[in-house]
Amino acid sequence: MMKKIIAVLFALAMVTSEAYAFKSLGHQTIAALAQRHLTEQAKGEVQAILKSDMYKHSMWLFTLRSRTDLAYVQEWQFTTLNAEGKSVTTDANDGVVVLEKNIEVLRKRAAHTPAEVKDALRTVIHLVGDIHCISHIHIDGLEATKGFQFMHWNELEGKRYKAWKSQWYSFWNNAFCNRHSFFSPQYYGDDIDIYANAKKAEYEKGTPRFWAENTGEDVVRALVAISPGAVVPTQILQLQEFNHSKCMAKASYRLAALLN
Repeated sequence: MMKKIIAVLFALAMVTSEAYAFKSLGHQTIAALAQRHLTEQAKGEVQAILKSDMYKHSMWLFTLRSRTDLAYVQEWQFTTLNAEGKSVTTDANDGVVVLEKNIEVLRKRAAHTPAEVKDALRTVIHLVGDIHCISHIHIDGLEATKGFQFMHWNELEGKRYKAWKSQWYSFWNNAFCNRHSFFSPQYYGDDIDIYANAKKAEYEKGTPRFWAENTGEDVVRALVAISPGAVVPTQILQLQEFNHSKCMAKASYRLAALLN
């Protein structure tokens, strides 16, 4: 009975995610957990720039994406790897390239205005999250990474059988965050930190391009369980939450490492 109840609740989260986006919680949680792992010096510097907590600025790019005169900002949320899974792109609107550019502004902030530094920091906070989201990584030669439809099966038979359409993009962006929609960013961050903190030192290493490649490896593994047109049982989809939470933890620890 309990298994059936969990399956129904997860199915409802999936359906809701198609209609109402809760993307904000994921970005806010990554920022809140990252702030917790900043050094005191870094916390002071971030506070001086933003004048408030990091999580309150994690949604800034969503605001820009809604402006018709800044349509190109939509492209920033994605990054493309080559067929070997390597990040070699030089596309000015690729997420990794934009992230690197804004990290450089932060490193040389004395040469920039306070407004430019603030915008750069808010962009970095958001894009570190984006390149750790499985549906935001495109891989040359793997067309499925650009999005597809699959069927979510409730694992019941006969008259109770139900399978409904779901989307790769909305699944990774929303399904698991929807299940935690009653959590605050800080509490959700606590939940992730409990199991992931032991690997913090391992996770925080590398550069943005390495991080994108690392997420690309998660993408390839996820495509084994969820493929275009497949009928995927609820239980298999539920198992993907570990990968989702791991990616959020990596994003948080790496964002903190960047700013420390």
